[in-house]
Amino acid sequence: MQALQGDGPLPEVRGTDELVRLGFLHFGDELDQILDHFNAAKNNSALHLTIAPTLDCNFACEYCFQNTYRNDRFMPPAVQKATLAFIEARVNEGRRNVDLVWYGGEPLLGKDILLAMTPAIRSVVERAGGHLGDVRIVTNGSLLDGATAQELRGVGVSQAQISFDALYYVEGQKRGVVNANSTPSPILVNVLTALKFLDIVLRINVSRENNTEIPSILSALKLHGLADKYYLARVDDFAAESSLPRQRTERPASGRSRVYLPIVRVTSGGSARSATLPPDRSTPRNAVRSATSKKTIPRREYAKMEQDDLTRPEAFQRLADKLTPKRHFCSATSGSMFVIDADGDISRCWESAGVKADSTGNVLEQESTQKQEKINAKWDIYHPLTYSACTSCRVLPLCMGGCSYPRVVMDASNAECTSIRQQIQFCVEEVVKRLKLPDSLDNS
Repeated sequence: MQALQGDGPLPEVRGTDELVRLGFLHFGDELDQILDHFNAAKNNSALHLTIAPTLDCNFACEYCFQNTYRNDRFMPPAVQKATLAFIEARVNEGRRNVDLVWYGGEPLLGKDILLAMTPAIRSVVERAGGHLGDVRIVTNGSLLDGATAQELRGVGVSQAQISFDALYYVEGQKRGVVNANSTPSPILVNVLTALKFLDIVLRINVSRENNTEIPSILSALKLHGLADKYYLARVDDFAAESSLPRQRTERPASGRSRVYLPIVRVTSGGSARSATLPPDRSTPRNAVRSATSKKTIPRREYAKMEQDDLTRPEAFQRLADKLTPKRHFCSATSGSMFVIDADGDISRCWESAGVKADSTGNVLEQESTQKQEKINAKWDIYHPLTYSACTSCRVLPLCMGGCSYPRVVMDASNAECTSIRQQIQFCVEEVVKRLKLPDSLDNS
């Protein structure tokens, strides 16, 4: 034990260097190393751009977090020009590696803007000495016909993420996989056509409204050769979940304390077992439940659904990804992501697109307001080790605190854990089973 906690070599253990490289062993204090990795990954050489040409949408999904901020405005020429100047300035500052995501609302409602700006962005990036890599689009797929997919490919878009949220398609309301007569829905038809031009990733939004339909949705996708194209995503409700009774304490990083929080294992019956179970926080006391929260599936129930899906042969890469240590949960806390909406407001997170109160500036303005600078500073100083629940969690390197939005923007001290905390035992055992590793390794 003393050898494992020290910083010297372990000559009696074969393959130590490889175990260290893979992250299974480390030297020194583990929390210090996690924080070092987090800070080292703050990237001043990358520029992750997300641009929403409009927040307008041709679907009215009840669970959409942007519903409060919907409007029919499109990015005007002045904002487009200022956005190009903003991008060029960031590349000139040294952010040479650029990627771009078109977002919304429904970005294809502003297809002309997208088709004009994508090559213009490539031009300003290259002029400033940078390189524009991946260009992707997040779309509901209803407007992604073959001609549009070909146009997108022509300007350099390589991937489209399309979401389904129902088995049966209802125009403007449900993004179903099939029609009432079980023929492919308009969105599924577009997916199958767009595959000729774009890499397609399918996101299945899981809620209380469709959880019983998930097996049928997945069967329909498999029938059309899409079994390796999808992943499940829980519909979250940060507003309700972040108002749960405070069971986690927020501490300055210098005052870290370890509080034992047991790993919770999801069993085949969907229940959670551990030596000391934490309270079930899926039904908060003293919390005002939003309309979305009534449709939100409890996290443990969702973790079991996702766990069952991970047993599919096609899901092995996602299974492996869950066991791969992260440096940041997403680019929002790395300092390299900028989200620009149709009005030119800049924010650090997709959740903040169109929310003026969350903006950190505007491409039309040279200086940020004091309030915007304060919001930006909150993003810059965030790290998961501020929270005792994270410092004591054995899966911290695999999630790095989860989504930072509730903590940074909503001042939540008890943001909910990601599903890996409830799935860790399953994931390890499943990988061992897939790789057919022996029960014991020869140490001779």
